[in-house]
Order: sequence, then structure tokens, then C-alpha cells
Amino acid sequence: MTEFLLLLLAHVLADFYWQPTTWVTDKKEKSFRSKYLYFHVLLVIVLSYILLGHWNNPLPALAIGVAHGIIDILKISFDKQGKLTWFIADQVAHLITIIVAALILTDHVPIGLETFKTWLYTTKTLAILSGALLSLSPVSFFVGILTKPWREELVRLAPDANDNLANAGRWIGMSERLLIFVFVLVSQFSAIGFLIAAKSLLRYNDKLPAGEISPSYISKKSEYVLVGTLMSYTCAIAVALAVKMFY
Repeated sequence: MTEFLLLLLAHVLADFYWQPTTWVTDKKEKSFRSKYLYFHVLLVIVLSYILLGHWNNPLPALAIGVAHGIIDILKISFDKQGKLTWFIADQVAHLITIIVAALILTDHVPIGLETFKTWLYTTKTLAILSGALLSLSPVSFFVGILTKPWREELVRLAPDANDNLANAGRWIGMSERLLIFVFVLVSQFSAIGFLIAAKSLLRYNDKLPAGEISPSYISKKSEYVLVGTLMSYTCAIAVALAVKMFY
């Protein structure tokens, strides 16, 4: 575990704290032809070597650095628009290489795989994973179907109102439900109240120039947001309580 945490620390420092923006920009433009890519790889190697402290065995640090560089090149090659999906895939790939290197260093590869398998194939773990996934997209679709009539009514009231960020409501809802799911699992129900209080800070903009948006639309928009929020919270709590039955 110590080796894993040390390598993870080296990765975080090299990727997010000690990598200047100019390096990132140059890598995106030139890919493997960028000298800063190799500076970055060297930084990963040096940090991994120093933090591990295996002075007579530089191979783990070298392997981590080379793997890091290959992963970065692949990400740059396929991710031309800086999408979140590729960022997550990039970090997961780095994390996997760190885990493998740590297991090899401690000669715990078979033990690590068996431990992971034992952890995964338990009723509690499977229930939590299933519940968390159910609280995200499936509930979004469910709430979306239930609130569709009111959403259509708002469109009829103000067909030209462009007052929502693309997919923002969906992401906000999923984030809220995931937090509530975790709060219920750890029996921190008071934290749900804090989340509701924080959500109450949201106020629909009622200071638009007169004539652009009708008062009726503003009132119904607020009700729509409130109803959707309560439905979303109710579903998250229900799923979490159902998951706790498998403990």
C-alpha cells in the first residue's frame, strides 16, 4: 500500500502541480514531437524514483515514466477537443499502471487480484455499485419522464427562452443524488438537510427586462425546478435505503 501511495503522489505532483500550462499546450500541438513531453516523462521518473526510495532499483520508476508517456501520447492523438471522457480514461490508465507497479514491487500481484475479486463479489459491494449506478442516469430518465408535461408547458409559455445551460440540470441532479446516496449509506441524514439548504440558494433570475419573460413563466419555472429536485432526492433516498437492506 505504501508503494502505491508514493507512486500516486508522484503522479499527482507531476501531472497537476509541477507541469506548467505551456508544457500541456505544446504537447497538444506537437504530440510526441514536443520536447516538453519528454521533460514531463523525466519529471515522472525522477519523482517516482525519489519518493519510492529504491535507490538500487530504478526500473520501477523508469517503467512508470515510459508508460506515462505512452498513455499521454495516445490521449493527445485521440482527444482533439479536450473531452471529459478522455481525461477520465487517461487518469484511469495512469492509475492502473501505478497499481500494477505497486503490486509487482511488493510481490503481491496474485494476492492483490484475489483481494479485489473477493471484495467485488460480495453482496454489499455489488449492492452499492448497482445502487450508485441506478441513482445516476436511470433516475435522470425517470424524473425526466415524470416532469415532461411541465417542461412542455414551459416551452409553450416561452418558446424562445434560452435560460438553461446544456445538460447542466442533468449533471446537477446526478451529483446531488450521488451525494445523497452516500449520505444515506453512512447514516448522515443531517447532511442531506445541508444539501437542501444549499440548493435553496438557487433562485431563478427574476430580474430580466420587462416583457422578455412573463411572471407566470418565472413562477412555473421555480415550481418545475422544485418538483424535479424533490423527485430526484426521493429516488436517491429510496435507492440508498434499499441498498442498506443488503448489508
